[in-house]
Amino acid sequence: MASYLLSLLFLSLTLTLVIAEKPVHFHFYQHKTFSAPNPSDVRVAKGPIPLPVGPFSFGDIIVLDDPLTSGPEATSPLLGRAQGLDSVMNSLTVTWVFNIVLTCGEYNGSTIAIMGRDDILLPVRELSVVGGSGAFRMARGYVLLKTYSVDIINGDAELELDVYVYPAKL
Repeated sequence: MASYLLSLLFLSLTLTLVIAEKPVHFHFYQHKTFSAPNPSDVRVAKGPIPLPVGPFSFGDIIVLDDPLTSGPEATSPLLGRAQGLDSVMNSLTVTWVFNIVLTCGEYNGSTIAIMGRDDILLPVRELSVVGGSGAFRMARGYVLLKTYSVDIINGDAELELDVYVYPAKL
């Protein structure tokens, strides 16, 4: 009986801590540039099936090193980089695997690992935080992703990201 009550007390304390936990919130604009003389996104593998809209094909693999800024203009202050891969599934879906590398402020040098499916026609999409490094080692959380602007001819886009990350308690 005593061990049962002790287990319930431990479970109650654990749930209270998890519910009371507040995420760290970041707000970024991601600049995906294919068309510039110095693009931040480069297609490294071309898929075999051209898509009906835009310059991409099913199976394209894109390497990205996108600036993350505080505002939608490319000249806004740089807060970090989005570095990783996109894989094009169809005209409406992209799979993301990337790291947010923070380059200033309290979390300078820390990373947040992101993964997920982006159904680009939805007004708000959700990606998963699957880990990180530095202050965000073993982190969890989510990203709310919105398209701010897009050029469907060349693929350039500005995306708005709200990142909610729960640092691991070590």
